[in-house]
Amino acid sequence: MASSLQSISKTKGMQAPRILIYGTHGIGKTTFAANAPNPIFLFTEDGAGQLALDSFPLLKTYEDVISALNALINEEHDFKTVVLDSLDHLEPLVWEHTATKAGKA
Repeated sequence: MASSLQSISKTKGMQAPRILIYGTHGIGKTTFAANAPNPIFLFTEDGAGQLALDSFPLLKTYEDVISALNALINEEHDFKTVVLDSLDHLEPLVWEHTATKAGKA
């Protein structure tokens, strides 16, 4: 195959990684995430301890989580990493929302 400058194309860039950190309470998951590039925390549990972090107020409902995500999508900001802390506490919010929407709550 003969090459020419007309055959040059751009490759797709790397997509941002999605990382799940799992571990027992108090081993440093939040501290680890705090060292990611310019993080914003979405807390569904009170677990930041003494760390000074940028975060939304405690997200107590599924709607609160969606509202925070929409703000990040639609408003200008400098955050580079979204940290959802924690999935264990988000799950019951999703179940409650789903049951309510289905008329089962």
